[in-house]
Parts: sequence; C-alpha cells; structure tokens
Amino acid sequence: MTSDLWALAAAIALASVQLTIASVLTLRQLGGEWVAAPRDAPREVTGLSGRFVRAHRNLLEIFPQFVAALFVVHAAHAVDQLTCIGAWTFVAARFLYVPAYAFAPPGVRPVCWLAAWAGIATILADLFW
Repeated sequence: MTSDLWALAAAIALASVQLTIASVLTLRQLGGEWVAAPRDAPREVTGLSGRFVRAHRNLLEIFPQFVAALFVVHAAHAVDQLTCIGAWTFVAARFLYVPAYAFAPPGVRPVCWLAAWAGIATILADLFW
C-alpha cells in the first residue's frame, strides 16, 4: 500500500477516535435518555464537549475533499511525492486541529485548517507536475 493510502487509513482512524470522544462527551453532558431518544427537540453540547463535537463535524466537512483528491490522483496515475507529502500534511494538520480547537488560543485553529487545505492542494499538484 502506498504511503498516501496509509495516510488515508490514519485519517479514518482519527475520524473514528474523534467520533468516539464526541459521542462520549455528548452522552456525559446530555444524558443517555436524550442520546437514545429520537431527538425531536435538538440540543447542543456546550463548553469543551461542544468544541470536540464541532471539531469532529469540521473533519467530516473536509474529509470528502481529501478522499476525492486522493481518488483523482490515483485514477490519473499521477501519484508521486507530492501526493504523499500532501496526504500526511492533511493528517498532521487535522490531528493538531483537535487540541487547537479545544484548548488553543484564538488564531491557532484556523492555521491548522489552512494547513489541511494546503495538504489537499499539494495532493492535487501532482496532477500538474
């Protein structure tokens, strides 16, 4: 398996860990009755728990672009060093995004978000080189 696909596997693992953390924190804050209910009355978690939930949602928003970029580069048989660098940049940035969202001062989280997008752009750069 290529290094960029290992990065994809790492991103999937990160998403799974984030989902677990977000689910546990939601359960602890809102209670099992609400979590098990049909959720007709929406409620949001707040504070640190809410930050972990929103960090996971943000990953779910950008993850399809990451997967699509890898797919396009592989389909075009254009995988090279930039694909690997971009994929691992994405994973590292998304890994750092979680504590940045939860604990860092304002301004750190957007840098991690931009680094993840730069990783996707780097993957796609292999189509042109």
